[in-house]
Amino acid sequence: MICALLVATAGAQAQDKKTQSHDQAWVNYNTAALNMELGLNDEQRDKVKDINERFTKRHDAMEAVVPKPTAAEMSTKVVALMDERDAALRKVLNDDQYAKWEKKRHKGTSDLIGTDKEEEMKKD
Repeated sequence: MICALLVATAGAQAQDKKTQSHDQAWVNYNTAALNMELGLNDEQRDKVKDINERFTKRHDAMEAVVPKPTAAEMSTKVVALMDERDAALRKVLNDDQYAKWEKKRHKGTSDLIGTDKEEEMKKD
């Protein structure tokens, strides 16, 4: 019984470290992408990284709730969380940066850097 508890605890700790590692990689990638795309100054970059870290932790906490929320409930909570993140970023970015980011964010953060898919589709 004690052995099973130790194994379960070790597994949970390993999963937690894996999640933290993944989260930090996303924070670093997203911050670097915004930095390159929007030309952030040092102060903005630090604030954006802080915002990304805070909201990643809040997202993880939402996913860790037991019992798990339904997909619809989780979707609603994620949308609200992203709206809060957007408002926080709005306070950090200047008008030109925010306008550029807002246009890109509707395509998803994985497309933050790269060509505009809508323009590519028009060319075909």
